[in-house]
Amino acid sequence: MALKIYRMHFQKAHFGDGYLNTSVGHFEASRLFSALCLEALKNDCLDEFINEAEKESFVLSDAFPYVGEPYLPKPVSYPKAKKFDFKHFQHDANSQKIADSLYAVPLSEFQSFVNGQADVEELAAKQAAFAVTTEVTKKGEDPYEVAVTSFSGALYVIAEQSQLLDQLMMSLQFSGLGGKRSAGYGSFDLEIMDLPDEMSSRMQADQGDWQLLLATSLPRNAELEEAMNNAAYEIKKDSGFAYSESEQELLRKQDLYKFKAGSIFKNKYKGAIVDVRPTNFAHPVYNFAKGLFYSFEV
Repeated sequence: MALKIYRMHFQKAHFGDGYLNTSVGHFEASRLFSALCLEALKNDCLDEFINEAEKESFVLSDAFPYVGEPYLPKPVSYPKAKKFDFKHFQHDANSQKIADSLYAVPLSEFQSFVNGQADVEELAAKQAAFAVTTEVTKKGEDPYEVAVTSFSGALYVIAEQSQLLDQLMMSLQFSGLGGKRSAGYGSFDLEIMDLPDEMSSRMQADQGDWQLLLATSLPRNAELEEAMNNAAYEIKKDSGFAYSESEQELLRKQDLYKFKAGSIFKNKYKGAIVDVRPTNFAHPVYNFAKGLFYSFEV
């Protein structure tokens, strides 16, 4: 695979997590894939893009911070809780609570974090400074509040590079990503970069104590039993609505339960692009659920 980092420099964006007055500092691969499909539709190349995306080699990660270096998702169940003695119990319990609040760890400190040697308070402070969310009141006949996230660094995704993907990402930086784009949120400046050597080698490796999931995704039915063997994971429910031109209304998409990025597995899986269209809907509604992994040792 010719994997590349697509680094996106946002100023302000609204990446909602279910409510207009909340916003988070990252997003999942399925959100970006949906935006790329819309961009492909505008550029009359949707079928070409879907055909490319369905190739086994096409992969796409969730978005993670890039502040001087790429970050990786915090692995589920790490660092392992220590066997507390009474004297240090409160301090260690607080450290574990702070570690649980993290969602990403710098690449250079990832192994230290896994081994329980990283300064989790310092990592938490960096995370808090990276993305700051504020509520903005929109005035008018029906005023409302919208949460907006400002970034002190960039977000990045990993993907298999192609000429078509490059073109769509270049176009998307002007269209914007996330909610409230008509208000000027979500545009970004794009850089395409090589992966650091260590990251590249570990992404290509099939061997390792564990495989860290980089894309919120779901194994195919035939892969599920093997993937679940000795796995540690968190589950996320994907739901929502799709607009029907013929019915002139929003219809509920099929629910899809996926493993969150940061879940860890002994065995990799490929996953798939899933059609979650509502019953009798006129066209497919794609949910990107392919896996992408980073090997690490403990």
